[in-house]
Order: sequence, then structure tokens, then C-alpha cells
Amino acid sequence: MNEIAGRTKYLSDAAGTYRFHWLWPTRGVWLGLVAFAISLFGTELLGRDRLRLLAVLLVVFAAVLSVIAWGNSRWLPAFPTDEEAWPADAKLLARRRRFALVILSAAVLLCVLSHLAFFAAPRQTFGLTGWLWLAGIALVIAAAAKWPGAEHDCSAANDLPAWRLWEVALVAAIAVTAVVLRVWNLRDVPFNIYPDEVMTGSVAERAYLSGSPHAPVFSTLWSDVELPALWFAIVAGALKLGGIGLATVRLPAALFGAATVLPFYGLVRSVWGRAAAIAGASIMAFSAANVHFSRMALNNITTPFFWTVCFFFLLRGLRTRRPTDWALAGLSGGLSEYFYYSTRLLPFILVTFIAYLLVVHWRQARRYVGQFGWLALGYVAGFGPLLSYFVTHPRLYYGRGAGMLVWNRIPANWQDVHQMWNTLWPIISENLLGVSTHSGQDITYFAPLLLPAEAALLILGIALLAWRWWHPAAFLVLLSGLAVFFVGGLVLYPNSSPPMLAHWTSAFPSFYAAIAVAAGASLASAEICPRERWRWPAPAILGAGLLALGYANINFYFNRYYADPESLRVERYKRAQIMYEVQTIQSRYMASFGSDYRVVAVGKSPYPYDADVTRYLVNGQDYVTLSNPTDQSLLPPVSGKGLVFLFFPGSEGYRELVRKRYPGGREEEARNRLGRHLFYSYVVRDESR
Repeated sequence: MNEIAGRTKYLSDAAGTYRFHWLWPTRGVWLGLVAFAISLFGTELLGRDRLRLLAVLLVVFAAVLSVIAWGNSRWLPAFPTDEEAWPADAKLLARRRRFALVILSAAVLLCVLSHLAFFAAPRQTFGLTGWLWLAGIALVIAAAAKWPGAEHDCSAANDLPAWRLWEVALVAAIAVTAVVLRVWNLRDVPFNIYPDEVMTGSVAERAYLSGSPHAPVFSTLWSDVELPALWFAIVAGALKLGGIGLATVRLPAALFGAATVLPFYGLVRSVWGRAAAIAGASIMAFSAANVHFSRMALNNITTPFFWTVCFFFLLRGLRTRRPTDWALAGLSGGLSEYFYYSTRLLPFILVTFIAYLLVVHWRQARRYVGQFGWLALGYVAGFGPLLSYFVTHPRLYYGRGAGMLVWNRIPANWQDVHQMWNTLWPIISENLLGVSTHSGQDITYFAPLLLPAEAALLILGIALLAWRWWHPAAFLVLLSGLAVFFVGGLVLYPNSSPPMLAHWTSAFPSFYAAIAVAAGASLASAEICPRERWRWPAPAILGAGLLALGYANINFYFNRYYADPESLRVERYKRAQIMYEVQTIQSRYMASFGSDYRVVAVGKSPYPYDADVTRYLVNGQDYVTLSNPTDQSLLPPVSGKGLVFLFFPGSEGYRELVRKRYPGGREEEARNRLGRHLFYSYVVRDESR
């Protein structure tokens, strides 16, 4: 009897063990879904002050679960698995080195001559300085291509997925989507016109379209802002081709934003595989914040492009050890110096990354000393004569950013540490909430950075990157993202409030890479799941999720997004946005009538009129102000033109006078999107037409 009972118990335990034996091998699927659900729930709770502690605990718990679920996911190796990197023929090796040294010497000579030419003629627009600079860049690339080892390729040894026709078509579709979302109806979306957009066009016009001499490319423009002039030369080229208009001045940024998708796809694919690259590039293509900053006439969005190209070649250079990759990485970084301020973080990021390689991966890194030299040479060559300009104007390079830091010193004692914590922690916490909960406060983007589902994936992706921090790609993504997030959060204008999302654009590739890591890990775990019936739905679920995220982002940005002044916490910024809102609505309302109407502002407006904004929306429209109109002062009808009278608050009393003088017109009212009254109008058609 005891033997039967024991056997029965054994069989029961074995059945129970067999019933649940699949749980651990399939954890990547079911536990990953649980982690995402908890992360999403915690992200939603972050917006409620009373439940924020619970939300943080849930988010941390979800991050831990993601590591348990996907911590052993396969990443492609960062270093080559084969050690043979040079030609076996010693004579061939010597010939290649001599030939490459000749080209390299010529490249260095041309780079030096470009700096000397700059000092000889610093006010020249491009001239000999520019041609020597471009020739030096070309020879640096040629020298790297001829250097021994340049022909070595370890991609096959690293099991990079082969390109398929369907993948090429899909990447092309993602790129086309990115372009369409950034250039469609560029004049009217975003509706709000940020003053710096029109100022960008005005500076470009004055520097390059208002006659000669033109401003030097290797200098800075825009007094007190001091942005490198090359950006304004590009904008001026667009204005010259497309004419003066808001869509034209916004076009260069839109193209840079769309172009970033391609190197980003290659970057993610080279480490985390095809599925992660598809997910990350798709989200970058349609993410509302990325689309928005790509549709503004600001050069913030250019830095992600150059950084992504730099990091792509940097990580590929680790795999291939080819000098060409390292030189191109440096050139991309050097060229980024001609655009947005945040690129001045890049030298620190690259130096820190090299130091990390020498410490953590010293066995492999010791073989890359020569490649580090190519990286530095490429950076200096790409920086070009602009480096000499900043050397002769040292305050311009870090001056603006250093002047806006809320904390700019290393703590000297515990009191300093305590003061630093009290100063920085509120800013850091507000910035963290700006990822998914709090709207931007810098009058450029009036929404959180990511939608809740994207923010939930970001949390899981950051946890995976931190868990695998010793992988060079993970370290580079974390380093660049945290550097921009931290320093961008410290750079605040006086009396402003975080988050300042315009300062984060350089970290966009890092954010989307983290999201891609989580999405790619979830699909990879399904592909290796022991239960075959769980494998086939995974690609469909990922595709459906991307389509849902795409619809949510596009619907939000093109249908529901609005620059709402009430979302701003600082009263000074709120008043400024109300003024910008009225100026934008007035200019867009006036532009809707075209140049066939004369616009008359009757009485005194509490809001200053910005003629430049209107000029970028309509050409040749007359604008007249009548501060104290009488029957005699009202304008007679102009043959061939209608009349549009505007009545701002405080001037409504003149409406009856205008109606009597011009009977038969129609009355209209302008309101903002939230229904707040802005002004009345009275439209008189030209009867002679």
C-alpha cells in the first residue's frame, strides 16, 4: 500500500513538473508581456502626484522583469571573431603603407593650408579656404581607404543578417514615410510659428541673399546666439530655390530629420538585428516629437543625423578594424560642429568611449590605437577652418551653454554636495516626467516626449542596455543619451522650468535605440520559444503594434496637437506664447485672403504685429494701421483689392463706424483652437472684380 501511495505521489509530482516545465524556457514571451503591461501601467500612473511613488516602484519592477525575460537575448558581437586583419604579403603591406602615407601627408598639408588660408582671408565666404578644406577631407578618406587593413571585412564572421529584397523594400517604405510625414503641408503644420524659425530665415537672407559680400561660412551668425554660418547658407540655398516662404525655410530641417532614419536603421541592425532595426526606425519615422522638431526651421534636428552616422561607423569600425570606418566616424563628428550647440558634447562622449574600451576591453582595444588616430584625424579634418574660428573666438564655443548652466562647478565639500542635490534633483525629476507625463516648457513642443506605450518600451530597453553595459554598443547608447539628458537638463534659461525638450534632440537616436532593443528582444524571444504555436503570431503582433503606434502618433500630431499656452507653468513663458499665438493666428488669417486684399488694423492692438511672420506666409499683401479712425480717415476702396478690417480687444467700438462706411461686408471672428476669442474682422469684397 505504501509503495502504491509513493508511486502515485511520484507520478503526481512528475505530472505537475511536466505541466509547468515550459514556463521558464518561454519566459521571454509571457514574462516580457507582463513586464510591458506593468511598465505601461506605471507610466500612466506617473501623471498622478499621489500615486507617483507606486508608479516608480512599478516601473522599476517592470525593468527587473524585462532583464529576467530578455537578459540573455543574443546581441551581435562588437569585435571581430577572427584575428587575421592584414595582408600576408609583407611587400604588398609595405607598398600600401607607403602609398597611403603619401596621400595622408597631402591630406594633412591641405588641412593645414585651409587653416592658413582662413587666417589670411577670414571674411571670405568660402573661397580657397573651403576648397582646401573639402580637398583635405577627400584625401583623408582616400588615405584611410588605401591604408593596410582597409580591405579587411569581418561582417561575415559576426553573423550579420543578410540583406533580402523584402527588407530593402521595407526600409525604403520607412524612409518614404519619414519624408512624407516631414514635408507634407509643411507651411501649415505645425500651426504655431516659433519666432526663431522666421529669424532663421531672416538671418539667412541678410547673410546670403541681400547682396555681397556674403557672410563667411567658417564663422557664426545671429548676434547673441552665434550659430555656425553653414546652416544659414543651407537655408539661404533653399530660399533661393523655393522662394521666401515658411515651408521653404522649414524644408532643410525636415530633410535632415527624415535622412536620420537610414543610418539609424543600419546602426541598430548591426547590433540588435533586423527586427529591432525595423521597430526602431519605424518609431523614429513617425514619432510625434521627432516629426515635430523635423518640421521646425531650427537646426536642433541636424545633430541626431551626424551623431547617428558617427556612431554607425564607430561600431562598424570595431567589427571591421578598417581605418575608413574610423575616419568616416570622425568626419561625421567634425561636420556636426557646423550645426547645433549640443554637438559640443560629442568630443567628451568619444573620449569617454575610447577610455571605456581601453579599460573594459583592453585586450581588444590595444589593437585599435591606430584606428583611434584615424578617428581624431577625421574629426579635426571635418571640423576644418571653423576650429580656427573658435580658437580665435574662444568664448563662443562653450560660452552660451556654460552661461545657462544651473550648476557649473564641482562640489568642494559636503555642503556643496547637499546644495547641488537640492538644485539638480527637482530639475532631473521634472525632466524624467517630461518623457511621458509633463509637457515641454520651452515654447517649442507642447507635449511629453513620447506616448505612454513608447515610454514603457523605453524603460524596458534602458534596463536591458544597463544589464549588458559592457557591450560597446550598449555603453555608447547609454553614454550619449544620458550625457544629453543630463547636460540638456542643466542648461536652462533664466526663470524657466524643465523639461526643455529642444535640448534633448541629440539624444533622440539613443531613446529610439533603447525602444528598439526592447521590441527586438521580445520578437527574438518568440522566435526561439520552445512552443512552436507561440512563434508565428509574434511578427504579426509586432507589426500590428507598430501600426497602432504609427496611427496614434500621426493622429495626435496632425489632428490633436496644439501649442497651448495653458500647458506652460512659467507665467513669463505663458504670456510670450499667448503673444506668439495671436501673432500666428493673425498672420495666418491675413494670409488666407492672399495679396488681393488690403488688411487694416483698426484701433490699437494689445499684441505687437510681426510683419516678418506674415511675409513668410503671403507675398505682396498691404497692411495698414488706423489707430484712431474717423469717417474721413477710413481708406477708400482700392480698385482690384478687397478690404479686411481687424478689431482687437479694446477696438470693437469702431466696428459700427466701419460697417456704415462699407456696407455689405461680412463679419467674422477669430478664435484659437480652444475657443478663446482673439479678434473680430470685417471683410469687404472688391466689387469691381
